Amino acid sequence: MIDNLPVDGTISVDVFCNHVTSRHHDSPLHVHSHHIELFLLISGNVSFYTEKQAFKMQPKSLIIIPDGIWHCAVTHDGSPYERAYVNIDFDLINILMTDKTNLYKCFEESRAQEVSTIILDEQQCASFTAMCETLSTVIEQNKYASDIYERIILLQMLLLANEVAPMLEHQKNNIPKLLERLTRFISENMNQDLSLSMLGQRFFLNPNYINQYFKKYMHVSIHTYVIKKRIELSKQLLREGASVTDTCERCGFGNYSSFIRTFGRYVGMSPGKYRKMYYHEMEIS
Repeated sequence: MIDNLPVDGTISVDVFCNHVTSRHHDSPLHVHSHHIELFLLISGNVSFYTEKQAFKMQPKSLIIIPDGIWHCAVTHDGSPYERAYVNIDFDLINILMTDKTNLYKCFEESRAQEVSTIILDEQQCASFTAMCETLSTVIEQNKYASDIYERIILLQMLLLANEVAPMLEHQKNNIPKLLERLTRFISENMNQDLSLSMLGQRFFLNPNYINQYFKKYMHVSIHTYVIKKRIELSKQLLREGASVTDTCERCGFGNYSSFIRTFGRYVGMSPGKYRKMYYHEMEIS
């Protein structure tokens, strides 16, 4: 999971990877709409959250995260939190795979349960970490044939993720019931009023308590989370060819001008320009 991501989780490069150790690093709940992620926990006392589940991660756990899945990792103490991860643009995976070898297979299978987990052995863990370090160096140096070396390493990473059998199911789902109810209600009512006052009335709880409770686990306020959800939904609808006006209504933005302003602030372009760019590309392909 990348530090200092834009609020909508957009990654501006085809590939981003890192191997880092820190303490008390809690990423906010976020999503990558066009990138998959391979996230390896090497050491640390960490829980992994999605919108529907939470589970303690074992060292040497490789999490398979499809594009479009909301997720975050939360540390529980100050022990060294070492991880290695790579984000790969979906289109690049299509370029790398062949008719005989579907490199996206592990992500397709993971999507049914949001994410899946592979437990690596010592050699596999060391190999994946070394590949992340080498890939980071190749990208940074940008020397002759760096694009070729980058794709060779990516192929090795994706083959590892597809060849090792995942756990059939995660450990006990530890997501708090209220948190699961909140995320489900928000997802099912994107076109409705999702203000804190409304949520307080819906769940018979103090609005400030709901916000503090949500932020405790997800490390993001409900207001920001709802904006991010609406931005992601609007991007999806626009890519599918929905009009800007229809998208505004279906995503629950207060009014048209608010939608234009909010979308532009978080995505960096107007909804109309975004639609023209991505929907046109889909029509061509």
